[in-house]
Amino acid sequence: MLTLMRRSGGFNRDEQVDRLYENMSPEYKFYVRYDDATSVTEQARAADYEEIEAQRREHAKAARKAEDKPTVAAAYKKEECCWRCKQRGHTRFNCKKPPRKFCSQCGRDGVLTKQCHPPPGNAERAGAATADAAAPSPA
Repeated sequence: MLTLMRRSGGFNRDEQVDRLYENMSPEYKFYVRYDDATSVTEQARAADYEEIEAQRREHAKAARKAEDKPTVAAAYKKEECCWRCKQRGHTRFNCKKPPRKFCSQCGRDGVLTKQCHPPPGNAERAGAATADAAAPSPA
């Protein structure tokens, strides 16, 4: 921007500082106040802000990694855990994690609920009744 202002001409130092501050990103304006911006060459404040922002991003990244680790100590409770990823703190409707294959009733890994806890139905009872009728009665 300084090069453009020099080429156009007619800007004194105060006008250059004003223009630079007006066009500054809002995030920088939180860190560099208008009263502190006294000269164009004072770039140390912006460099400080960029360093602080990089540290903040790194800290947030480390916090997300620590948060993604599953809790091993707590037993599975279907009322408290997500039925999609088996983690606590949210429901399946708000889940942003990849789905896992597990029984949402008992928490057993590698099996779906319909295979682990089949719903009671007529087909199973009819098959059991037919097997009982086919067996010879002890007399």
